[in-house]
Amino acid sequence: MSAERSDELERLKSDAEYMHFLVAAGELLSTSLDYRSTLRTVCTAAVETIADICMLDLGSTTDVERVGAAHKDKSLETFLEQSDADLEMEHEPGRPAHPVCKVLDSGKTFFAPNIDDEWIRQNASSARYAMLMRRLNFRSMIVVPVRSQVWGLTGALTLVRTDLSEKQYDKDALVFAQDLGRRCGIAIGKARLHSQTVDIAERLQKAALPQALPIVPDLSFDVLYEPADAALLVGGDWYDAFELPDGKIGISIGDVSGHGVEAAAQMSSIRNAIRMAMVLESDLSKVLAGADFLFAHEVVGATFCTALVAVVDVEKATMTCAAAGHPGPLIWTRGLVQKPIETPGLPLAAGQLAGDPVRPVTVQLEPGCTVLFYTDGLIEWEKRPVDGEAALHRVLQDPAVRNAPSPARAIRNACIKGAHADDLALLVVRYERN
Repeated sequence: MSAERSDELERLKSDAEYMHFLVAAGELLSTSLDYRSTLRTVCTAAVETIADICMLDLGSTTDVERVGAAHKDKSLETFLEQSDADLEMEHEPGRPAHPVCKVLDSGKTFFAPNIDDEWIRQNASSARYAMLMRRLNFRSMIVVPVRSQVWGLTGALTLVRTDLSEKQYDKDALVFAQDLGRRCGIAIGKARLHSQTVDIAERLQKAALPQALPIVPDLSFDVLYEPADAALLVGGDWYDAFELPDGKIGISIGDVSGHGVEAAAQMSSIRNAIRMAMVLESDLSKVLAGADFLFAHEVVGATFCTALVAVVDVEKATMTCAAAGHPGPLIWTRGLVQKPIETPGLPLAAGQLAGDPVRPVTVQLEPGCTVLFYTDGLIEWEKRPVDGEAALHRVLQDPAVRNAPSPARAIRNACIKGAHADDLALLVVRYERN
């Protein structure tokens, strides 16, 4: 076989190796929005195929953070991980800048196809970095910018060949390295945008929930809101408790379908509308009919909302409640768990509650009773709501749970044993009148 033919086959083999890795890297970068963990995984995958050392640094020349580092020789990986990135970025007077700093400053790729001891002597940014390159036997290096369209230059990806490899990087390798840097940048940008969106939704959610609960003799309140353990996190669950003009206590709890900023914004709107309606209207069926009308006319698409409203009259020791597609409440009293609303009816969105009004239910509150309002995330974490509700009944019968310093947290912990795909809200009311 001619030398020219042999070189061509070697080039094709090298290209195939890079393409195989880029496909694998693309899959890795699309599997998770936890970009730091993903980037560490990409570094590990790189040293199994296209590099002997892979490092990924994020930030700027004044604030560099190493988020990933891997070495083909696992016995040297601890040394690589323990090497302080800040020390490596040191720039001794009269010495060239560190390759990563050059890339972060210029946004241009750094390429050293052939590294030997003379190259290290002339180009190392510091004695510490020279020691690192000699200790790890650097022979060829590419440092490419990691850039996202939204956030701009966010970091630098370093690929190194050592004496563990027979070949060094060439211009073809540059193309693949730059593609990998671009893919990393896209993944970072996507994750950061998602994080920003979630942060906005969380802020909306927190702002929409009541900042304080009523202080009323003979009543105590405990609440809990918890987002889902899923990528979208924040949803449309809420709770509310407030004093009405006649001294009674108004309560609402509900769940707008969906997740994210839109669900949180819709939740805030409907919660405030229900609160205002309860201030102005004592008939809970009319409160829900009005909320149904607003939701049906203001929210487009297939979005719906379940809601439950209640009024507690401390003087008469009664609670009147009405539900629009929402479960509960549950009342523990005299050793039994009662469910005053068996059929929750239609949710808000259909615009039909004015013609088919909800029938409020009034129950007597016994001294020492515990009332639980909750959203369905509490009983559906295993996707078996019937089993979840049965478990909730058992939990409410446990005095250690009911009398816990935070009964809402105690109920949540007793009912949910793992990750849950929906957010949840709980409001616990205890009637203590003697």
